[in-house]
Amino acid sequence: MIECEGNWRSLDPETTMRGMRDDMSRKELIEVAYTARCGVARRIALVWLNDSALNASFAQEDADPLVRRRLTRSLEDKSILKRIVDKDGDDSVREAAQQRLDALNESEK
Repeated sequence: MIECEGNWRSLDPETTMRGMRDDMSRKELIEVAYTARCGVARRIALVWLNDSALNASFAQEDADPLVRRRLTRSLEDKSILKRIVDKDGDDSVREAAQQRLDALNESEK
């Protein structure tokens, strides 16, 4: 079987992962975050970008709950986490937000 080259534009998660390269520029990663059809590519790009504003935005608005859940785990803004706990349509995302909120509150004690 011939290994096909990856492409982050693919809908297939495995093909998408092969298309993500660790030498991608910030500009390329932002393009992936905003235009990739597969949540796997968006999630990888956003984690690599490590931009708190982008993470906060995508944690609340991305269509894929896997993306929202992963980004929620790195948020620092309690008001955004509370909003996610109160309003997100996915149980696992709300649970991750509550766990993160609890951890932030615990670290302040």
